[in-house]
Order: sequence, then structure tokens, then C-alpha cells
Amino acid sequence: MATMTYTTLQDLLTEASSGPFVSLYMPLEANQSADKSKLKMRHLLTHAKEVMASAWPEVDWAPFADLLQPLVDDPSQIASLSGQGMGVLANSDAIYIRDLEYPVSEMAMVTAMPQILPLLLDDQRHLDFDLLTLQGDQIGLYHNAGDVLTPVALGADAPLTLKGTLGTELRGGSLNSVRQGGPGATYHGHNAKSEEDEIDRRRYYQAVDSYVADHFSKPNARRLVVMGLPQNIAMFCEVSRNTHLSGSMQVEASPANMTLSQLDEAVDPVRLEHVRQRQEAISAQLDGARSKGRYLEDVGGIIDALHHRAIAQLVIRQGARINGRLHGQKIDTESEMAKHNNLLNDLADLTIAQGGTVNVLPSDLMEPAAAAIRRYSEE
Repeated sequence: MATMTYTTLQDLLTEASSGPFVSLYMPLEANQSADKSKLKMRHLLTHAKEVMASAWPEVDWAPFADLLQPLVDDPSQIASLSGQGMGVLANSDAIYIRDLEYPVSEMAMVTAMPQILPLLLDDQRHLDFDLLTLQGDQIGLYHNAGDVLTPVALGADAPLTLKGTLGTELRGGSLNSVRQGGPGATYHGHNAKSEEDEIDRRRYYQAVDSYVADHFSKPNARRLVVMGLPQNIAMFCEVSRNTHLSGSMQVEASPANMTLSQLDEAVDPVRLEHVRQRQEAISAQLDGARSKGRYLEDVGGIIDALHHRAIAQLVIRQGARINGRLHGQKIDTESEMAKHNNLLNDLADLTIAQGGTVNVLPSDLMEPAAAAIRRYSEE
């Protein structure tokens, strides 16, 4: 059978349904050497092969080796990934490879269904936006993916500076004078110049807004977060027509002379607030489901609802584990396969395969190992 390379997790879970699956997770360092990548991946494959021989002795390792060995032989496949970790899911004829934005613990497992919880946690923490650093007379643009901030190279036509953008149309860039009749001249006062400076800055921000919206926000459908002094942020938000400009996220700090590391640190509160708001929203959804008779936290009840394709959302407590696996409509806790498996992962696999969503909450926000929201209330 020809090898299938899947581009989405749901496609893998829906179409590549026959196990066992090898699940590999590996942390990545910046500029990780090919030799280090080879060594780490070789260790992961060795462990996976040993688990396969122990838990699945009747399964031939050769097809898995054909799919996974190239990750050792050609480390450029790993070098091409841009995140802080990688995840690999494969059965005997299909593979799914993805970079992770956040660091991940090294892991190699062989189970009836692919181990996806590290992928789901990475997805949940994901925060993708463009950061516009705004000064009175210049800008910068950065892309935030997860907790990694990278500079964006702007084209020659970009409105990088106020003077370069307004040019001869600059009104308040120098002291203006108006000749009145005789040989003398009457000069604008301080207040008039301040007003003209403000007009220039407003027109500059309009040009910045149009450029960023047309070249980044609209094509990528990506949220824009502004960083700057409060008065500059207020003026930019007033003139902006960018529908992707965030109304709740902004960084009130001057970006002047900040290094990339300092900018990255300044953005941390935005990332943390995003995580907090998302966790609170998930908790509120569970509370709402309780009041509407759509809430489940008994694992047996969740499994029964999954067999009826009735789960809209599954929430798992971070770090929770139940040794066992789904075997038909029963839970197997005794076999060697079950001892290597987390039952909660199987529930997550089935939920996603059925078009539902899966989230993870920290233990201080959730007591049961898992909870679910039914698509409809029980009669």
C-alpha cells in the first residue's frame, strides 16, 4: 500500500484508523545540529521498536521503519521545522509530522490509537498575531507564534518612518513661517507647531494602518496587536480601519531602543492573559453545560456518548492519566497494550475524529480527569 502523508490531525484520525500507531515527540533547540537530531531520533525509534516487540509481538516493525527511518537518515526533514518541538504519528502506511511551537518532553509510544495530547496542548496555547511597534515617527513589525517573536522584513515601500512616508507633505517637521506684508515674518508659535506635528503623526499612522492591513492582516487573516505609548496607541486606534486590529490586546510601553529579547518579554503579559481568558471560557462552557443537562464527567458515560457520536467537546485535566485502552465498547486495563496506553488519549482521538473539540485545563481549574459536553441534552 502506498504511504499516505496527512496534513491535518483530523484527516489522520478519520482515515488512518488501523493501529498500532507509533507516536514520537522530540524537543528542538535553535540551530540544532544534524548529529544531535539523528541521535535523539535514533533513541526514540529504538525505544518504540522495543515497546512494539513487547506489547504488539505479532506486528511487523519493518513497515514502520520504512516510514520513520528517513527522519534519522535525512535530518534535513527535522531541520526544516521551525518550532521548539516536533511530533510524529505513524501507523504501518501513514505518517503525520508537525512542528510544535512550545517545548515538549521526549517521548516514544506504541499504542492502538495515536497519542495526541501533546499536540492538543500545543494547539491550545497557540497565539498567532502580528505585533506593530509604534513610535511617534517610526514603526516596526514582528510576528508572534506561541511564545516566539520574530522580526518581519518590510518592503522598500513600507512606511518605516514619518519623514520617509510624508516627505514634502510634512507639515510640522520644521519651524514654519508666514510672511505678512513687510520685510519681516511672523512665525508659528509652539501651539501651532504641536498641532501640525499631531496632524503629521495622524496622517503617518493612517499610511501605516493601510500598509499593514493590505500586506499582512487581510492576506493572512491575522490579529494585529499594537505596542507603544498610550497616546500613540490611542491615536492609531482612532484612525485605524483594520478589522483585524485587536480591541482587547495591546502593550503599553515605548518600544524605542528595545532589543528583540526585551520586546519578547514585554509581550509576555499578552500571552498569559490569552491563556487565562481561554481557560476561563472553557470553564464557563462546562458550567453552562451542567445547567442545560449536557454535562458528563463519568468516563463510562463519556464512552457511551462517543459511541453515539454525541460529544461536542471533551476537556481533559492536564497531566491526568488512566492506564487502559478502548477495546470495542469495553475498557481494557489488563493487557500489555493497555499498560502502555492512556485511556483519556483514546477519548480525545475519537472526539476529534467525530468532529468534536478537545481542550486541556490545569488541575487547579478542574477536578475530574475528564469532562464532556454533549451535543444535546439527555432526555
